[in-house]
Amino acid sequence: MHLSNLKLWNFRKFGSTGELDLNDPDLNLPFNPQLNLLIGENDSGKSSIIDAIKLVLKTHSNDWIKIELEDFYLDSNRFRIECTFIKLSDSEAKNFIEWLGWTGDGKKAEPYLRVILDVSRKDEYILPSDIRAGVDPEGHQISAEAREYLKVTYLKPLRDAKTELIPKRNSRLSQILSGHHAFKGQEKTHRFVSLIKELNDQIEGYFKGLDKEGQALTGVDKRGEEVKTIIDKYLGLFSNRLSRFEMSGGNLKSILEGLSLLFLDELNLGLGSHNLLFIASELLHLQRTNWDGLKLGLVEEIEAHLHPQIQLQVMETLQKEAENIQLIFTTHSPNIGSKIRLENLIICQGGKAFPMGNLHTKLDQPDYKFLERFLDVTKANLFFSRGLILVEGWAEELFLPALAKNISINLTKSGISVINIANTAFLRYAKIFQRNGKDRMDVPVAVITDVDVKPLEAGEKKEITNEQGETEEVAFTEGEIAEKIKDQQTVKAAKYDGQVVKTFVSPFWTLEYCLASSEKLRKLFYKSVLEALLEQKNDGGVQKLDAYRSAIANVELHFNNWSESREQIAYKIYDQILTGKNELGLAQDKISKSIVAQRFADNLETTSVDGLRDDESIKYLIAAIDYASGN
Repeated sequence: MHLSNLKLWNFRKFGSTGELDLNDPDLNLPFNPQLNLLIGENDSGKSSIIDAIKLVLKTHSNDWIKIELEDFYLDSNRFRIECTFIKLSDSEAKNFIEWLGWTGDGKKAEPYLRVILDVSRKDEYILPSDIRAGVDPEGHQISAEAREYLKVTYLKPLRDAKTELIPKRNSRLSQILSGHHAFKGQEKTHRFVSLIKELNDQIEGYFKGLDKEGQALTGVDKRGEEVKTIIDKYLGLFSNRLSRFEMSGGNLKSILEGLSLLFLDELNLGLGSHNLLFIASELLHLQRTNWDGLKLGLVEEIEAHLHPQIQLQVMETLQKEAENIQLIFTTHSPNIGSKIRLENLIICQGGKAFPMGNLHTKLDQPDYKFLERFLDVTKANLFFSRGLILVEGWAEELFLPALAKNISINLTKSGISVINIANTAFLRYAKIFQRNGKDRMDVPVAVITDVDVKPLEAGEKKEITNEQGETEEVAFTEGEIAEKIKDQQTVKAAKYDGQVVKTFVSPFWTLEYCLASSEKLRKLFYKSVLEALLEQKNDGGVQKLDAYRSAIANVELHFNNWSESREQIAYKIYDQILTGKNELGLAQDKISKSIVAQRFADNLETTSVDGLRDDESIKYLIAAIDYASGN
């Protein structure tokens, strides 16, 4: 059996105004039968989902769980939680016979179990409520015995693993062990109790000067009797009473509270290592043999105190172990998000949760395989963003944050991520945010892409048939180039646009050509090109660099000497990047676009440029930044 669905009405941030409608839950979240990873920024609802499950099912470790006023959405007077379980085996179903429902007919009929917590309040007073189950809206009270088979294993966030594993009253380790069938229900009969009784009998004998056979002790062993004799002497004078020594742990609870869990032959280990030990002990209940109940583990912030490499090792292990158990994790870690199959992810965002399985997204099966290969740690940051800008190369990723600052938008503070997908496979990434069904994601996704239509200066040609019937190449006209650009912009927008995804296509050839044609930025961009060339030469071990430094120092003069049209100047600058051609007497070497972009970003960071919003060449970049940031 596994938890297949969670429905919430007016629970914490998952709520709505008006009367509670049982046909319209505020959250209707399906779960995979094995691994589920709740991922999203802080306060996105991840912990609320975990807590809702705990409130209904409780935990093997008997964690203190109670309903609070804060559990009600805003001023609502009622909240409701429903957990539905499917795929019950016969041995599991027998524990819930009077509460089961059935789907299907005849031999294809399968049982399901719906468990309900419906809570109301009157002003500040929370009315008593019971855990109920059944197919009708009200359900029937479920017995304590049946509820034992629904308890979950829970690993809390921000855990102090070292403290939790040492002996103390109500230690976490004792709670974990006392809920396991190796100890549960054996408060007086467990083997530990008889062992401690035997030990206490020998301790009592030691202080009386006797061994376990009742024979008198000799030598240094006789000193125990001296200790008790002196204590009893004074105690008799004080109150006419006698003393007895006993090791604490006369019952199973106190015995378990006295246990420590340690690494074998290793001392003074750090918090991360202890956290591994803690995780291993918390997951104990998921590997119980001959258990006819639920095997569900809830783990908050699995990455807490773990080195990134250990995070991956833990996740790989748990994914393998999840063949026979169900796990629901929360995480803030892009490292973990990048290593979990996309269909196992649930993105939490603004009071909604979005499963990434193929029933819920516009992604096709080949898209999942592609993203599994290329969705690395840097790209996984998209799961935590309030807005996204998808770009096709390093250049855009490097300089867009600096451009945004020049129009008074801080992408980092705004929670906007620039994701370099390193190719033009925008559609695969965009479809992550395009949903089947009525719910829509609230993350604006801007796709920035080149129009890839060469201007006249670049020698764009077309084939025609002349009067003699021969095929020849001739240049496009300016009007034809403009029409081709317009067509490409339409085609690309139609390809990527949909729901929260919006495409921003360059008005000219490529990003670099647009920057080179920008009235506001082209001079600064040209300087960056020359600085990038100098850096390449320096990295290449070239000794004579005076000519390159001189070109940078005199960039204003060189630029002002150009008398050509804007288009021609833009082509010369861009052609210098592509081929190295220049009129400055410098070596004709192709220049790295990434180095140019980094230099340009550095220059933009230290230069305030006015009027950027009115620059036609980069308006598409400004519009993309505005859209992603919600402006």
